[in-house]
Amino acid sequence: MTAADMQAAIDARWVELESGRLARVISIINEQALPVKIRHKRDLNTMLNDQSKNVDAMIEALWKAVDEVGAVAAPRAACRKGCSHCCHTSVLLPAQEAALIGKRIGVKPEPHKGITQRGDIEAGYHNPCPFLREGECSIYESRPLACRQQYNMDIDALLCDLSGGPSKVPYLNMLDYQQALVLVTAGWRRLGLTSVPAMPDVGDIRQFFPNGKEKKQ
Repeated sequence: MTAADMQAAIDARWVELESGRLARVISIINEQALPVKIRHKRDLNTMLNDQSKNVDAMIEALWKAVDEVGAVAAPRAACRKGCSHCCHTSVLLPAQEAALIGKRIGVKPEPHKGITQRGDIEAGYHNPCPFLREGECSIYESRPLACRQQYNMDIDALLCDLSGGPSKVPYLNMLDYQQALVLVTAGWRRLGLTSVPAMPDVGDIRQFFPNGKEKKQ
């Protein structure tokens, strides 16, 4: 398929999605996931205020919560085993989450190298996630929240294809869980008489684990 053919197919798909099909799918998912999200909101608020919980435990609780919503969405998502387009995009995560992954897989992450936006990372089919092996994630049970929340709510992976450059993908909205991860991993700074969360240190998974599961020699 030529670049022009690909763009024509993408444009046609978005006309179809904007006709209301995507909204109907999202509405069904939201209705099915509502009881789960209500419980999560209560549990996550309790967790964020629990001084006895360490950061690792809170991140793992967020992973579990996102996986639970994902299980509701999965039957209607385009995502399938062996599809790895998103493993070739930038994968941003806070340093604390990288540290937790490192503990779980036995590889210490590289010192943090700050970035400000996804465009700072050279990603694409030429530079996949270092944990991608034979089309599959080699740390699937310990993958970051950024990967767990990627559910394309289309009928196939057309809009995920990076051949013609990044395309807008109709991902399931997991903003609440992203915000919770920021709160869990944020530092705090004084502003007048109150403390406000400061953005956590963030890097790409390629920076933290340039050699994947291989330990640094």
